[in-house]
Amino acid sequence: MSGEFCYAQSVVDAAFAAADERPDMSADAMGRALIQAVIARYRQYRTNRDIGNELDYLAESLDDDEPVITRGC
Repeated sequence: MSGEFCYAQSVVDAAFAAADERPDMSADAMGRALIQAVIARYRQYRTNRDIGNELDYLAESLDDDEPVITRGC
């Protein structure tokens, strides 16, 4: 992940900004929609077990002060 994280962050920021600007959207619903969209995409080439392991790893890292990023922006 080099530029991927920065690009993804900009996409997420734009999605949440759109949710904040529209009265028919909420930040929580947008967050769930983003997560579900990523999982749907993963399911095209990853097993459910592999996706579950990825989600478990990310959930376990929530206790960390900073998220684990293998390469910077």
